[in-house]
Amino acid sequence: MNIEQLRYVVEVATVGSISGAAQTLYVTQSAISQSITNLEKELGVKVFIRSRNGAIPTDIGKVIIQKAFETLDKLDEIRLEAHADNQLIEGRLRLGTIPSPLMHLTKTLALFKKDYPNITMNVSEISSQSIIDDIANDKLDIGLVGLSMEGKEFYHQDIEIKVILRGKMVVAVSKHSKLAFAESITLEEIRKHLLVIYEDERMWEFIREIAAINRDENILFSTNNTDAIRNAVKENLAITIAPDYTINNDPYVLANEIVPLEIADVEQEYPGMAIVWSKSRSNRLINNFASRLEADIMKLKHM
Repeated sequence: MNIEQLRYVVEVATVGSISGAAQTLYVTQSAISQSITNLEKELGVKVFIRSRNGAIPTDIGKVIIQKAFETLDKLDEIRLEAHADNQLIEGRLRLGTIPSPLMHLTKTLALFKKDYPNITMNVSEISSQSIIDDIANDKLDIGLVGLSMEGKEFYHQDIEIKVILRGKMVVAVSKHSKLAFAESITLEEIRKHLLVIYEDERMWEFIREIAAINRDENILFSTNNTDAIRNAVKENLAITIAPDYTINNDPYVLANEIVPLEIADVEQEYPGMAIVWSKSRSNRLINNFASRLEADIMKLKHM
């Protein structure tokens, strides 16, 4: 049993349906449904009777829901006590991030600001290596980076690294492309098309070492502007390569304007995404934000 399950139970009971709770909590219906099912299995009882008309609490479910309300109220009291102390904390938090998670972090930032109202937050969208360098030079406090294939970040003595996502590279094409009807794409087929690439050394590692793509002949352009990449792919001017956790959560993919494809003929495991910060300058504020960041980014796995 965990706090998330209790929140789901309370929200479903409040709005009367799993679909309504999903909209309120900004998570998928399947995530809520599976979470409540797991809770019911653990407790050995049914909390809700589910039907097309909604979710109706069982008799024992009503008791459990009441207890869940009481538990969450107590947790809120604890947060209020902690918040009184947080009000005294002043300063700034400088976050650097690769582009893929940024669109999902606004809620994290808003809730953190609510708990630490006297904190000023600055967010920079830059490349992974720039984030590492800026943390080392005290220009950033914490960052979200894509890891290099050789793991060179782990050799930096003062950088704390928390790996939070593993993945693999996939290709994204326009829904208007003939490739959109394929289940996968080979490296040979990729090399026949123009690519747009996010300007990050981690990306170029894959392009050079795995895909063996000729930068001059095959690359339409590289850029740090993710909108330019999205538009080029959407308009069927080029294809792109990126980690699956980036592609699968992209708004154009979710809107079916862009189609993700597996790369068929290469064994790969992209090193993944990590939270990084300075060991020597670590403090309560940074550690707290890192924990929240990890929890929210991990949700990308289930979206």
